[in-house]
Amino acid sequence: MKLLFLPFLALVLLGCQMISAGNQSSLLDVKLIGVWTGEYLEEGGTLKRWRQTRNADGTYVIEFSFTEKDETARDFTESGRWWIKDGLFHEIALPEKGHPDKYRYSFKKKDCVSFVLVESEGFAEEEDSYVFNECLEADSPPANFSNSI
Repeated sequence: MKLLFLPFLALVLLGCQMISAGNQSSLLDVKLIGVWTGEYLEEGGTLKRWRQTRNADGTYVIEFSFTEKDETARDFTESGRWWIKDGLFHEIALPEKGHPDKYRYSFKKKDCVSFVLVESEGFAEEEDSYVFNECLEADSPPANFSNSI
């Protein structure tokens, strides 16, 4: 009887470990898929505007436009991966830097989401040091999994 119990116990423990590991995996929040716009005015007067496309395959592209106080403008694009883990939004630019930026997020109004930076470059941020909103502009195009990052 003891010989039957040990393999059964081993299977149960292995199954529990697999379930636990499955719960730790990264997910996507489908409410965040789409084309989002936002802006943020820095203390120094720089106005940051962006248009971000978050795809269902976990990739993103952001088109930034920064306008300085003297009206000097610069535009650039960033791409990378995004996911949700432990209730936080994670985003990492490619080529992958060391650590993803992590944000708390919540939907305050229909089609608008608020982000609060929690961690950047692997370091904890001051509470409410970087808070911004994005609003949904359009649904994203269908995912193309063959060309994923």
